[in-house]
Amino acid sequence: MPQRESLQLPGGRRAPCNNEGESVAVDDIDKKGCFSCICKNGFVECRSEYTCPPIDGCYMLIEGTEDGCCQRCKGCVYKGIHYASHTEWIDSSDPCKVMRCEAGIVTESTMQCYTPCLNPLPPAPGMCCPTCSECKINGQVATDDRDVTSDDPCLQCRCIDGRLTCTKKACPVLQCSEEHQIHIPGECCPKCSGTRSLLSISKACTVGNSFYLEGHKFNTDRCTHCACINGTAVCRRNSCPVLNCGPTFQERIKGSCCPYCAMPAEIRLQCSYMGKTYEDGQSWKLNACSSCKCVQGMQSCARTRCNITMACPPGSKYVQTAGECCGKCVENEGVCMAFGNSHYKTFDGKIYNFGGLGKYQFVSDCRSHIFSVRITNVHNKRSVNTRRITIKSNSIRINLAQNFKCKVNGDLVKFPFKIEGSVKIEKRLDVLEVTLSSKVVIVWNGKSFLEVTVPPEFKNKLCGLCGNFNSNVKDDFKLRRGVVVRDTDAISFASSWCVGPKSCIKQSAQLTPLRQCKIRNADRNHCKHLLSTKVFNGCDSKLNSNKYYNACKSDMCDCPNGKCYCESLMAYSRECGRLGVDVDNWKKDSFCININKARRKKPISNSMFSQEDISKILRVMNKQNRTKSGRSPIPLN
Repeated sequence: MPQRESLQLPGGRRAPCNNEGESVAVDDIDKKGCFSCICKNGFVECRSEYTCPPIDGCYMLIEGTEDGCCQRCKGCVYKGIHYASHTEWIDSSDPCKVMRCEAGIVTESTMQCYTPCLNPLPPAPGMCCPTCSECKINGQVATDDRDVTSDDPCLQCRCIDGRLTCTKKACPVLQCSEEHQIHIPGECCPKCSGTRSLLSISKACTVGNSFYLEGHKFNTDRCTHCACINGTAVCRRNSCPVLNCGPTFQERIKGSCCPYCAMPAEIRLQCSYMGKTYEDGQSWKLNACSSCKCVQGMQSCARTRCNITMACPPGSKYVQTAGECCGKCVENEGVCMAFGNSHYKTFDGKIYNFGGLGKYQFVSDCRSHIFSVRITNVHNKRSVNTRRITIKSNSIRINLAQNFKCKVNGDLVKFPFKIEGSVKIEKRLDVLEVTLSSKVVIVWNGKSFLEVTVPPEFKNKLCGLCGNFNSNVKDDFKLRRGVVVRDTDAISFASSWCVGPKSCIKQSAQLTPLRQCKIRNADRNHCKHLLSTKVFNGCDSKLNSNKYYNACKSDMCDCPNGKCYCESLMAYSRECGRLGVDVDNWKKDSFCININKARRKKPISNSMFSQEDISKILRVMNKQNRTKSGRSPIPLN
């Protein structure tokens, strides 16, 4: 039967959205309600409401499931019980007998046990194999969430409750023919490539391209014996013994189902690898995931297999630590920003404007009171900007002001500055970075850009203009007294976090949202860089720039000839960096670098004249000046 062709999806761009974290209706593309969509990073992102079972490599796809949302692979009926495809179970009366269902075929086999230790412990109740008290094989450490394999890729070792269990099972019988099977290097069993749909025939079994009537017995190869029972092909396969030799020493006798270790004619007690000699029983490490052991002159290697095969869940990221074999999913840090003319971005992603004057609680640990960050907003010509920062952490008070002036407990300090175990302050290019003992990081550009990054431990513990960091953007506007107000009431929300005199609150309550204007001269519209794929290296496909663009335009209305646009670009660039986009050149490409200041730091050179030529010119000029004034105003060196 023909193999099912893969579906070609049309190209296009991601749909933009405005209300971060809000649900987005997609009735026009999803009539059955199989997906739910939200606004994330300014784009509509949809995910299935159902956890669809895996169908990769399924050659017995069932079309038109009851809910209509998922395709499903044909399951198996074994001893009157239905099992889904890709599932495995153990016989309740014999823990060494294992069954696996794959697309309407059940494969029965008996586990082969392996104990890589001298004094194994007896099998735990209900288990088949003896265990080892140390979760290590050939130098590789097994854990609850990752397996270790050896030269025999079908041998799997896993640590369960601190005890190492190693087993080997037979590969399942597949529905696809050999020409449609793929064997991934390092994997035990072949897999089917692609998918296929077939009509299910009652009282019959389908194996490959053949049909077998109920009760019929047949062999798929000389080592596999099957029977059609209740519409399921039940096949028996023996598991091959575990081999302690590498692939180069494995041989197979003609007509045999399993390979064996062919011992070398000369038995040695040493192994040689990459020019080095290892004694019998000695182990060595190949890399973070592989190590070998010398066993009777033959090297036996083990490899750690990482079990993370799916994308990390929303709100988390995959982290690979240097020197570690397997990475892991960890929760994202929370990032809050203030930039430009009174623009704010909360930890959960809401961007809003608030032009209140005075001192406000930017963010604080409202549970344990470990740290707090306060800002002072000042009227500057025609805009309101954050001009001063006050940081409190335990008994330390840090004040940040314009042009990177910094005081710690009232004393002016120079950079780098450090109080061991409490705070570290460093100047990094054009920003000042303050790291607290709680791993909270504050970034200040010495003007009006402020960024606070907090570790996941502070989730649901924060309050202030930055919101509460609970992954729910809908309740970001929570007043000091605990009431949540609407998105249109940013003034009431922000005013409730005023920590200055009462005049601060009165002033803020009279403010209106920032106006938008049209930049008349297109050549002066530097905000257009936010729409440039080149400047931000394609970040527009991951993060919608519309809100940063609107903030930028409102700032440029108040300083059309300056560089007020740079802080909106800076906020966008830092978000892009966190999404893994390389945006190192954005300042140069958007002219946010002070070119004249950079030039003054470099010595002036002129390749047209040599030093001797310049000296001659100066002598002539001095001679002329002496004739006029009798003195030499131009130094010769």
